[in-house]
Amino acid sequence: LAMCGAGGSVGSGLRYKAGPQVWSGKRIRDDYELQKLLTDWEKLGVSFTGAMLLAEGKDSVKDYDRRYDEWSTTDTIVGVTGIVMKSNGDGWLYLHLTSAGFKWEHAAGSYRRLTQEGPGGIRLKVVDSSTRKYAVGDVRGLLEEQRGCEYADGTKMEYASFAKDLFNGVSEKRCEGVKTIDVKPGSNTPT
Repeated sequence: LAMCGAGGSVGSGLRYKAGPQVWSGKRIRDDYELQKLLTDWEKLGVSFTGAMLLAEGKDSVKDYDRRYDEWSTTDTIVGVTGIVMKSNGDGWLYLHLTSAGFKWEHAAGSYRRLTQEGPGGIRLKVVDSSTRKYAVGDVRGLLEEQRGCEYADGTKMEYASFAKDLFNGVSEKRCEGVKTIDVKPGSNTPT
């Protein structure tokens, strides 16, 4: 892929590393090519302007609390996940962890092509997004925080939690759990 913008001199491409059934956060953090891209971006002054959490789906259950006259929703992200981070001039960075391995990609153009998990694979959809701005150093810090994590299906740290935790960190909001829903003034139903 040809890159333009601030990172045109930075290598691009798809990196997919198959590995063991248990993935350590340290192994992901230490990915040489990913770290080189982040280092080059820092030198060029690249930063991020938002993020999207991709997943197979999201279950939302709405509830009304009469005592407080308040609506809430409980969101649960379902299935395989990935995170797409929008840079300020050099395309997208996509990070994804499944039982098949760790995948990252630096791409230009539409993020939509990143939502297909291979030919005939699962199509992921945007289940949450953020326009919060953040630095390459923030991403590095979040990867560093996950170095002690061990990801495996059937455990507290399932593969999907990798992207969810990154999204929560860069967006500074929770993608899952109970959230209060705003209602329109004069209405008793959620918007």
